[in-house]
Amino acid sequence: MNMVKKSTLFTLLFVALSFAIVACENEKPHETPNPDNGKEQPVPGPLTESHTLMIIMQGNNGLAEFLDSNLQRIITAYYDVPTDIGRILLFYDRGNYTRLTELYLDDGMAKQRLIEEYPTSTSTVDKDFLRGVVERMKEEAPADSYGLIMSSHGGGWVPADLYDVYLLGEGSRASEPVAEPLFYGQDDADCMEIPELVEALGSTRFRYIIFDACMMANIECLYDIRNLADYVVASPTEILGAGFPYEDFLPMLFERTDHKLKEVCEAYMEYYRDSSGTIALIDCSKIDALADAMKAVYNEAKAVDVGMIQPYDNFTYHLYFDLGDYVESVASGATLENFNKALSDVVVYSGNTDTFFTVTGTDDAYIPIEHYSGLSCYILQETDCPETAKAWRATAWAQRVAQ
Repeated sequence: MNMVKKSTLFTLLFVALSFAIVACENEKPHETPNPDNGKEQPVPGPLTESHTLMIIMQGNNGLAEFLDSNLQRIITAYYDVPTDIGRILLFYDRGNYTRLTELYLDDGMAKQRLIEEYPTSTSTVDKDFLRGVVERMKEEAPADSYGLIMSSHGGGWVPADLYDVYLLGEGSRASEPVAEPLFYGQDDADCMEIPELVEALGSTRFRYIIFDACMMANIECLYDIRNLADYVVASPTEILGAGFPYEDFLPMLFERTDHKLKEVCEAYMEYYRDSSGTIALIDCSKIDALADAMKAVYNEAKAVDVGMIQPYDNFTYHLYFDLGDYVESVASGATLENFNKALSDVVVYSGNTDTFFTVTGTDDAYIPIEHYSGLSCYILQETDCPETAKAWRATAWAQRVAQ
């Protein structure tokens, strides 16, 4: 098991992050949703095959109160799920309990059937444990197709211990060895790196994965998970503490063969239209072609002032930049045209408000969104950030496109 032990301060900072994010929901920036990319799509039919939705909620990290609320919203939404074809299984690590349940109706009332209760000492971000949970879900509710919602903290491509360094305000000056790149999920002081997540989920092919977690729509992360699902719904910025509007979209996942994922994104943007929201629907089958286009960009990329590129955080040395804005700044001609075509194939739908709220950096802030492609990336800053550059070069994405 390759997990990163986190400092107590890291956990406290994330708790503060969660509450600060919810506090910002009364702010009212204007919405500027990005339209569909204009491609003609096959007309989806009604969903008639059996479909099991797995929901994995890891809240032993300061998110428990938010996930409690989301659990109730999920139960409310279940009344509108077609139970003849649809089943919902919930894994919830709250800290004081860890349970696997299935939703069902009893005399018209939505309830949870207990499948298994786990010791609270269990690390739910252990890849072998998570793999076992997913396999148990498949055994309990076998189906023709599967969907997955993952709800916890997220940091995308950035290693958990390096993210800790940034939260502590030390920039890239890490004194400890940098962990393997990328992290998703937090259980108390432990985090799971993305390669471990891929191992945990790799035996199951999902129709879609929805990340109710921050910073997961970055290309380095998506490249790693591209073979896990047909589609991914994720945000390149922080997701507010309330998370996804489950009561507004959950039944949609059981209505059509496309699971109405574009409508899920639209429901998300409508929910956050008066606060802060970014979202993207990603076609994973097109990511390899985007990697090919990006390799051509790197082969001819010129130097760029990163201060001129759209950031998605408020750190002194940014970890997340808008991918499209970066390429527009360094490529031209046929290379740029080919990249833009590949990007539009990957990002099926994107939406954003005029600004996004962030608690990264030294001060909470609303950051204007002047360029939005739906995906983030890292831009090498080797002189200022040697440890960060080292971590990025270790990603599978960097090894594919920048070697």
